[in-house]
Amino acid sequence: MRPRGFILCLSGFLVAVPLVAQSARPGMVVLNLRFDGAYANVLEPGDTAVVRAATSRLLATLRAFDGVAVVDSATVAAAVTAAEADGNPCDNACARVLARRLGARWVAKGTVLKTSNLVWILRADLFDATTGTAVLADSYELKGDAARMAPAGAHVFAQRVERAVAEHSAPAVEP
Repeated sequence: MRPRGFILCLSGFLVAVPLVAQSARPGMVVLNLRFDGAYANVLEPGDTAVVRAATSRLLATLRAFDGVAVVDSATVAAAVTAAEADGNPCDNACARVLARRLGARWVAKGTVLKTSNLVWILRADLFDATTGTAVLADSYELKGDAARMAPAGAHVFAQRVERAVAEHSAPAVEP
């Protein structure tokens, strides 16, 4: 019998974290997109809201896809917080470990970089957590109104994720 969850210790509090519900659909962990303003010519208070909007669009698109069961965002956020307790950001290897720990086959993560008010870059990856294989490594240059373009870029990435998951999940056809 497979365990149904695990316990995390966050700042002295125990938090129960359920695993992906048993389903015919493979599970997917989606880490919140991260903001990177290290190369921006100007940082503004609304910059992180742009990234939150892109994350929301990514999640909404993937949740509508019938091919995967997206793990609850709060569960993923708690797991990432615990993994980053040592002060190091959750990198690709960390994300794959979290996905496996949460019972998911797939993990999607990315960064939104601001270079100027008119040019942002979305870099996003999809990994097969069971094999550790990078399935997608996308980069989109987003020009124009960032509040519109970042969510649009996240939507395009989500569509590519849907196709990749469908291709990798389809049963092999014998000749």
